[in-house]
Amino acid sequence: MKIPNFLKFCTIAALLSIQACSTFNYKTYDEKQNENIDDPDPNYELTLDPDFQDFTSFMFIGNRTENFSTYFNTYFNASENFDDAYTDYVTRVLANYNVRQDSIFAKPVLSPESIDKFNVTIEKSSKVIQYHKSSEFLDKAVLLVGKSYYLLGDYLKAERKFGEFISKLKSSRYLDEALLYLAKTQLRLDNEKPAIERLNDLIKNSRDEQVVSESYQSIAEYYLNKKDHENAIRNFKEAIKFSNDKEFKAQMQFLVASVTAKTNSKQAAVEFERVLDYDASFDLEYLTKFNLANNLILSGSFPRANTYIEDMNVKYKDNVPYLGQIAYLRGFYFEEKKDLKKAIDQYYEVIKNYPSTIPSADASFRIGNYFENNKFDFLNALRYYRFSTEQNPAGTFYGSSFAKLNILKRYFQLRSAIAGKEIKTDYDDEFRKKTSLTPEDFDPNNLPKNNDEGKNGGHSGSVVPTDDSTKGSKETDSSKIEIADTTAIKEVDIAASKFELAELFLYDLNRTDSCEYYLLDALDESIDYEFTAKVLFALSALYRKLENNTKSDEILNRIVKDYPLSEVANSSRRLLNISVIDNTKRDESDSMYNSAELSFINKDYSTALDGFKNLLVSYPSTVHYDRALFGIGWIYENVLFNNDSAYIYYSSLIKGAPNSEAAAIVMQKVEEYNNFNKVPVDTSGVKTDSTAIDGNSIDPGQLLKELEDSEKKKSDNGENSEQPLQKSEDEIKTKTEEEVKTNVETKTEEDMIPVDTPKEKEQ
Repeated sequence: MKIPNFLKFCTIAALLSIQACSTFNYKTYDEKQNENIDDPDPNYELTLDPDFQDFTSFMFIGNRTENFSTYFNTYFNASENFDDAYTDYVTRVLANYNVRQDSIFAKPVLSPESIDKFNVTIEKSSKVIQYHKSSEFLDKAVLLVGKSYYLLGDYLKAERKFGEFISKLKSSRYLDEALLYLAKTQLRLDNEKPAIERLNDLIKNSRDEQVVSESYQSIAEYYLNKKDHENAIRNFKEAIKFSNDKEFKAQMQFLVASVTAKTNSKQAAVEFERVLDYDASFDLEYLTKFNLANNLILSGSFPRANTYIEDMNVKYKDNVPYLGQIAYLRGFYFEEKKDLKKAIDQYYEVIKNYPSTIPSADASFRIGNYFENNKFDFLNALRYYRFSTEQNPAGTFYGSSFAKLNILKRYFQLRSAIAGKEIKTDYDDEFRKKTSLTPEDFDPNNLPKNNDEGKNGGHSGSVVPTDDSTKGSKETDSSKIEIADTTAIKEVDIAASKFELAELFLYDLNRTDSCEYYLLDALDESIDYEFTAKVLFALSALYRKLENNTKSDEILNRIVKDYPLSEVANSSRRLLNISVIDNTKRDESDSMYNSAELSFINKDYSTALDGFKNLLVSYPSTVHYDRALFGIGWIYENVLFNNDSAYIYYSSLIKGAPNSEAAAIVMQKVEEYNNFNKVPVDTSGVKTDSTAIDGNSIDPGQLLKELEDSEKKKSDNGENSEQPLQKSEDEIKTKTEEEVKTNVETKTEEDMIPVDTPKEKEQ
């Protein structure tokens, strides 16, 4: 005890009333002046001074009794619960540190028992604060409440409690610890600047080496959250240097090793081994050996890894949760040694012997990964990914399993759409046997009826026919052009499914060969302008990914040449470093053109045809002249299969806008049509304005009328086997799906305007 303080307190005692009895409590506030205050605060500058507490406990039996009863009735119980819960907290945080460092500032996952104990700590400590303000345990109680809130993840309450401590209890010997935890809390609340400043100030000025050490730890965690591993490791090592607590040193060294493991397995093994030089707890010693063996496996040091695995099998034989993890590690050991048969057998043992545990979930993920990437058996891969998510949501690979499950579910949905049959993905009897599912889980109604190995990699699955009668059907508007029968509609859907399946293979399953297969399939079956362009663009992207830039550029040039009005045309031009087409030029016809184009994209070809015609009649000088003629010709060629009419409009396009890109597309089609039919045509006209044909200004509306009259005349004379351009509503209504189908099927190559170049045909 310091003499000056002792004399000070003796002086205070001498000034007290002579009648003061040693049985009284000594209070540091004037009761008369505070008689109207229900719960006056003491003078904390005095009550928090250890010398003052020693003196009053000696001089006043009431103070002595209060400190004694406060400790044993409330504070002791609070601190015991806190210590137990904190031990669990540290173990859980360290256990997940090396696999979930990206969520270092996330709310901790605690056991229900630990949560209860932290709440008991808050309850008991609050009683100290409420009823024993003058005791020597007040500041400790306030600190326990704040730390409990912090460890529970209730950062707002923690911040408020530490703020109260700092504002009222400045004279406490635990002030630096309160400042430390306030900074920790502010980091969790993303209030980084004042937190880092406070931590650096503590490192510079605090006399408490443990506070300095934990300040370095907090800065290390800050850098870790920023993925700055180098600075994180450096600050963790500083934390070790300043601490005198060997258990804390072991924890910090474990964190150094865990961060190192992210980038260097060999060095991580060395760092984990150093943890054992300190006083690691029972749990931390196990975690260290487990991670040490794991990193030895990853760095190819199999004999040493095997030694640690065998040692753990013996040492932790009575700890079932640890045995499950060790059994899983043994499977990983075999897998990394490329002994896949032993690895899979070991993973099955984990699933059977330790069901519903994290090791079981992880083992199931490994088996799913094996079926996907080694066996290319997507059906069993899906089943094991699903099983992994059902085993334990805390599994190391839960997020990956869930993502893989959704990808493969979509894969089988698309394959079902292509096959016209539902592929069943339920657990079958073999799966249930291997995973030891209980009889209660067994439902014979969910079993596959038969096995269908399928195509492209043997992705097996049971199939049952779908009931087409349950499918909705689109109502047919009799005023619309019948573009295809139900078979054709299904083919369009199948093509779309194949395209999506190709994307799935490229972006999610990383199988470029299957991606190319389905893209080419979708391209062969496509009859839609926009869809074909989109598939071609995807093919180009695939070849560019495979570094086949020559083939990629060939396809981009094809898009620019054959599909210049498509949504991907300008993207193709940019990749080819050629000028893009400015579609932003506007005139009064824009809305009419845009409406017709939208109908075209939505496959409402009847409305699109009428829209393009009305545009040319209403706006003879429209900037969309060439595209409208191209649209009309394309519909006649590819939807109505009326090649004579398509030829007339394409020819008019060449004459009316010979320098346009659309004219360049149809030039070869028209020439080949002329060669097939021996019809001479002059394609050398020079476009002088949007309606100049053969040097004469002709009204597009008049042109359309002449073209239609010509078609009608040819039809009346039997020169054209196709239907005339204009049809009455009654004629459209009576044109059956079967007639359309027959029309498509009976077309010969000579009847069609060639779409592909001779070179493309040879390919």
